[in-house]
Amino acid sequence: MFQGQCSHTRCAVLGTLILFLVATAAFAQTATNQTLTNPTPSDARMNQFDDPTGASWRVFAVDSMPGGPLAIVQVEEVRQHNPPSRWGVSVLNRGLMPVNSLTLAAAIVDSNGRVKATQPLGAIKNMAPGQVQRREMRVMATVLAPTDRVVFFVKDVISEIANYKAVDAEVAALIKIGAARLPVP
Repeated sequence: MFQGQCSHTRCAVLGTLILFLVATAAFAQTATNQTLTNPTPSDARMNQFDDPTGASWRVFAVDSMPGGPLAIVQVEEVRQHNPPSRWGVSVLNRGLMPVNSLTLAAAIVDSNGRVKATQPLGAIKNMAPGQVQRREMRVMATVLAPTDRVVFFVKDVISEIANYKAVDAEVAALIKIGAARLPVP
């Protein structure tokens, strides 16, 4: 294509293109630092795999039955015009068989991670594989202080394969770990 010499226009375009590519490559390396040198719980890279969508220091979930057929995939504080807020939770049947019945519960936790009260939600019946169910609740077990949190967990599951029931002491330990990981600001 080039036969020994190039026109000034071609050389200028080629030089501009080379400078643009070098500048773009240098910018791409320094623009986003993907290393996590100062981890904080609010950093999206810290909780992209462990916590359900919407988890924060105010509302989160613990996996009371690891390896079980259910997973809590979303939690949220549903703020209303007039307080108090409602709390939402979505659960997914990740098993291959339907779940006959399941009960979710919400623990009201103080700023130190100590459980103040537990409030069960209504039972969910006949949940197909891959199905997501959402429930909302209003805290009625106790009065929420500004630093209290709501923690959702699966209380019990009845399925064709096996029955699961969460152990209160294990759930309390999981909540304490979760509360330490998501400290009150």
